[in-house]
Amino acid sequence: MISPVTDRQRAEPNTVPLEAATMNDAEWPPLTEASIRELARSKSYQRGQSYYEQGAVSDVVRRGHTVNAEVEGSRSQHYTITIEFDDDGVARTDCSCPYDHGGICKHRVAVLLTCLDEPESVRTRPPLSELIADAERETIEELLLERAENRPELVDWIETRLQTRTVAAEGATESSVSVDLESVRRRAEHALPKAGQPGHNDASAEAQRMAGELDEPLKQARLAIKAGDGETALDVLAAITEVLVTNRWSGLLPHDVPALFETLDELGVLFIEAVLTAELDPSERSEWEQRLREWDDDTTFKHFMGRSVLGAAADAVLEGWDDDRLQRAMDGEIGHGEFRQDRPGWNTTDVVDVRLRILDRQDRIDEYLNLSLAAGADTAHAEKLVETGRIEEAVEYGIEHLSNPESLLSLAKTLREHGHADSAFTVAEHGLTFEGYRRDTLAQWLRDRAASDGEDELALEAAITAFEESPSVSSFETVKELAHEDWEAIRAGLLDSLRTEQSHGRMAARAAEVFMHEHQYDDAIDIADRTGRTSVIEPVVEGVIEERPEWVSNTCKSQAEPIIEQGKHDSYDTAVRWLRRAGEAARVANELDEWREYVETIREEHYQKYKLRPMLDDLLAEFSDEGVNMDG
Repeated sequence: MISPVTDRQRAEPNTVPLEAATMNDAEWPPLTEASIRELARSKSYQRGQSYYEQGAVSDVVRRGHTVNAEVEGSRSQHYTITIEFDDDGVARTDCSCPYDHGGICKHRVAVLLTCLDEPESVRTRPPLSELIADAERETIEELLLERAENRPELVDWIETRLQTRTVAAEGATESSVSVDLESVRRRAEHALPKAGQPGHNDASAEAQRMAGELDEPLKQARLAIKAGDGETALDVLAAITEVLVTNRWSGLLPHDVPALFETLDELGVLFIEAVLTAELDPSERSEWEQRLREWDDDTTFKHFMGRSVLGAAADAVLEGWDDDRLQRAMDGEIGHGEFRQDRPGWNTTDVVDVRLRILDRQDRIDEYLNLSLAAGADTAHAEKLVETGRIEEAVEYGIEHLSNPESLLSLAKTLREHGHADSAFTVAEHGLTFEGYRRDTLAQWLRDRAASDGEDELALEAAITAFEESPSVSSFETVKELAHEDWEAIRAGLLDSLRTEQSHGRMAARAAEVFMHEHQYDDAIDIADRTGRTSVIEPVVEGVIEERPEWVSNTCKSQAEPIIEQGKHDSYDTAVRWLRRAGEAARVANELDEWREYVETIREEHYQKYKLRPMLDDLLAEFSDEGVNMDG
């Protein structure tokens, strides 16, 4: 039974940073009502707020940066929610409910509002890492064996993870890794598609499964590289690759599953890092180059990827670290961006990034800075300046060389993580002057951080940009919260910007939602008519039925009629749904008789459509009684 909150009434929108609450962890990022609104569609937020106020959230437990909770649903069903935080805010959310309509569900909203507004109700418990650290080895073994009993998949997972063992002497800078290569091959073979076998008939699911299962042996190569053991990493990667090129799997899988493309790209990048980490003599380098090119030319990779996978690794092993131009770049003898000029190609960035990663791991900071400068790896260069304490230089370099919102956001985050909030704001505000990918994300990040730090003018500027880039009711309300006495003038400007912007797809639906939220119904209708997209028309129809029933009726009829006329029997239920909405509009307009006559005419004209006829009979029956609930 959901019990209402009786000891609290909601006040003005809460913008208290989470770290200022009593959750006792200064490392937690700020959490505000505005940031929660951004994560959810407006309806989900409103329903989540209602769930929170009704006291539906229970058993809220925080372990480190993870919060788990239970939420009671509308049918007394309980859902399990997990919220993970990182330095930038909410990193990941999960709920056991089936919601899948964009943004987070109402249950997750309710939990986040509980964390924000009632931190005293969140029980703090030690993270699992601390529990294990304080437990006896025998106790952990008993618990593990108890959990794994009768669960062979868990036993297989444990076996695989134990096969990679990092052995390091205390104080040593490098480690060696022991790997069972036969086990690696078995894991790679198990990952291959199993066409025709029970439970393996969905090709897309097979591709997704293959990507996930290949990641396990690839982890062993990553650990070997991290330990500085490039030779073992090469052995692991070779074992995986030999399985892939000797089995004709590529023709069994679709080419539209990003996860598998990313996994195979990761294989290529790991090979680059492995050959540059391993200590290979000239003959070994020549041998590895030949093997990599043979594998790369195999039709399996070419058929599935349509491009090179291992070519960059072959180039890297041939070049090594003693290439003269590379040495000059690392010695600081090559100017900004000049290192790439004679090395065009899509894979150049991968090789440079790998080299920088290795130099960073080996603490070769000067060479890292010189190479990143010469290669024009400007984000990496600026962020390394921050890490080495050269803050003014990092800000100056970033403003001079970074020219897109994504890279400036990355630098701003690095500055803030290192305790330089003012510099972070300077860089982020500069980023607002650029168009490009993730400008909305940059604006949202700056808005929330500036608001939590009391930088109200900057927060408002960022909030307006965030709305203009990605309009939504939540971002609109966030501007309102920050605008105070300037709201009416700013509101008019925001709505005018929506009227002049040619929105499409999801953006159009959001813009229409804002107009309906502000009772600008004709503007919402204009967007729906202009786009002609069902995803836009449908929410507008639902939102303006009381105010514009005639438009709703005509629009719904125009959506239903082509389906019926063309005899699309698989979509008759969709057509009836549109007619039902037209009936609801007719009820509002006191024109139900005309609507019934319209539906009866359709039934008579299409009487031969046996699947449609009973559906129309049922629809007319729904409207035969004025007291019938018309929610559909």
